[in-house]
Amino acid sequence: MTENKHGFAPKQEIKIGGIAFTIIQTAESWVKCIASECIGERAFDAQNRNDFAASDIREFLNGEFLKRLIAEGAPEEMFEHFNVDLTADDGLRDYGGDRVRVGLITCDEYRLLRGNIPALPDTWWWTATPDSPKNPYVRDVYSGGTLNIDNAWDGNRGVRPLCVLKSEILKSYLDGDMKKRAEAVDMMKHIAAAWNIQPEEVFEEGR
Repeated sequence: MTENKHGFAPKQEIKIGGIAFTIIQTAESWVKCIASECIGERAFDAQNRNDFAASDIREFLNGEFLKRLIAEGAPEEMFEHFNVDLTADDGLRDYGGDRVRVGLITCDEYRLLRGNIPALPDTWWWTATPDSPKNPYVRDVYSGGTLNIDNAWDGNRGVRPLCVLKSEILKSYLDGDMKKRAEAVDMMKHIAAAWNIQPEEVFEEGR
């Protein structure tokens, strides 16, 4: 794994558009990160297609979900296009691959990077890997961390978005976010002083 020139490291947690992500792989100018927890549960595909490139979950991730992150302040240009290898678990390559800005981790990536991926002991969640183009099953991660299969239409599986981010823009974005927070805290302290309130009272729950 290549060291990132902007100081990001595997297992580091960051917040993008209000969502916590964990960096699982680094290169000189980019980082690959996965949602630290599932953002919700949904079917891989309502029509039971296990081809990620044609799936409902791909459309959601690169449409509604990506737009939500951008609306919450994440720079659109920060999200790199990257390839998702859709080689099936049985080795067949009928689906080829897909190029996305938000995807799901593959089984091969999961095996390679598992030590950097936060475990979710109470959750089952999707990968992008089909079991085989000859059936409708998708590989998923069970609560114990093992890989298994489920029908693509199963709506009880979690979604953990995967992104590749340009680290220069990411650093600028995170630095700007910290600056905004510091400015907000400073403003609250000024308000507290003006109203003769102890600063810690301003930040108490319910204030």
